[in-house]
Amino acid sequence: MADRTDPYPNTRFRVEIDAVDAGGFSEVRGLSMRVGDAAGSTSDEPLWRRVLARDMSWGDRRTTGLDGGGRSMTSPRLELRRGVADGTALWEWFREWIDGGGTTRTVLVTLLDDGGDTARAWRCERARPVRWDGPTLSALGSGLATETFELEHDGIEEVDVG
Repeated sequence: MADRTDPYPNTRFRVEIDAVDAGGFSEVRGLSMRVGDAAGSTSDEPLWRRVLARDMSWGDRRTTGLDGGGRSMTSPRLELRRGVADGTALWEWFREWIDGGGTTRTVLVTLLDDGGDTARAWRCERARPVRWDGPTLSALGSGLATETFELEHDGIEEVDVG
């Protein structure tokens, strides 16, 4: 019988963005890929949505290209959530895009094992900020002020960590 390996906890991860000191994040969402048909839509969506997706690039998913079988790969936007702190580098990158001059960057999301070593990693190429959600401020609450940055990208690749 083979040795059992337990899953890694989802609380130990690191996010790196080329040339941006982004600080730490409390949550990452959108590490997802979906195989579509030759028209670029996914088979479990309603027909009307598939037609719109094909004709109008519907939604916020990105087509990452066709493989040899004629299927497209799509990924949702990457959502990075963090507590509001003093660092402004991520905000400044976002402002560059608003002002019409931003550059794309590579985002690396790394899952860490119990010892802090890399267990798995995913790379999102040509990432660009497309949305910022500021904190909900309430005098009645006791939670942390958090902000969310959404990034479009040209697909997710798993990185060989071995």
